[in-house]
Amino acid sequence: MAPMVAVAQVNLVVADLERSRDFYRRLGLTFRARNRQAEGRGEQDRVEAWVSDDAGVTIVLHSPEFAAWWDPSNPGPMAGGPQVDLELASADELESAVDRLGAAGATIAKQPTDMPWGQRFAIVVDPDGYRIGLKAPLSTD
Repeated sequence: MAPMVAVAQVNLVVADLERSRDFYRRLGLTFRARNRQAEGRGEQDRVEAWVSDDAGVTIVLHSPEFAAWWDPSNPGPMAGGPQVDLELASADELESAVDRLGAAGATIAKQPTDMPWGQRFAIVVDPDGYRIGLKAPLSTD
């Protein structure tokens, strides 16, 4: 029997859209803008969310104001919320991403480590405190 549920999208409500987009760009994601005008919901033309489809699942960075529009409970950034894991193509790519983020001042919660399940694994913390796991195949050299 096929699963009835699939992960369709990960939404992260962030305090500063540009700061967060810069963080995720350092991981290799690209983004397109989303705003109310583009979605036919008003006259605003400022970016209220950044959308990336690069990772095999849609990742959306939302401003708190935009998130409050679609979720009236008024969600905000939540440090320590769920961890999102991203898979990179190689251990070298993972090392490079961690180096770029560390050089930009990001917190590296777990340095790249070979794990017994057969992957290189690291954890970085985005500007709003979300933990981002980075996984890659072990090097074969």
